[in-house]
Amino acid sequence: MKKEQYSIEPFLDLSAILTGFERVDLLGTGMVDIYYDEVVNVVGKATSRELWETTAQIIERSGKDGRKFETAIRREILASAKFGPIARNIIQMWYTGIWNELPQSWRDLYGTSPDDTTRIISSEAYQQGLVWEVIEAHPPAAKQPGFASWSYRPSGDKH
Repeated sequence: MKKEQYSIEPFLDLSAILTGFERVDLLGTGMVDIYYDEVVNVVGKATSRELWETTAQIIERSGKDGRKFETAIRREILASAKFGPIARNIIQMWYTGIWNELPQSWRDLYGTSPDDTTRIISSEAYQQGLVWEVIEAHPPAAKQPGFASWSYRPSGDKH
């Protein structure tokens, strides 16, 4: 899928505020393009473009940092009947690598997609889930931590 270049930045900014991770950490997962495509494929180009534009407008009005930005994201995106379910799926996608089917009420109002099913996006998405970093563990049967790593204490709180 050919991406509209302006869309990646607001998607990445929105993802950073929703997950609590820095943009560089999200980029480091290698999943930005895949997750961007996932959202666009499920909710459609028009709805995703509207979400990215809303995010860009919030950033333009309030900057990327601070309480004003977070409040605007909560009020205009998370509390929105249209954008809230998408934003919550973006959070879950980053943390677990899973896309959850949007609520039926959302689908009734905004349409359905054959891609809107609850599923693990890919084995890579599972392995790169932010949950593993948060709990300081590795995804079972995917990334091995190294020989005798069990004998070392966790390095401490990263977040």
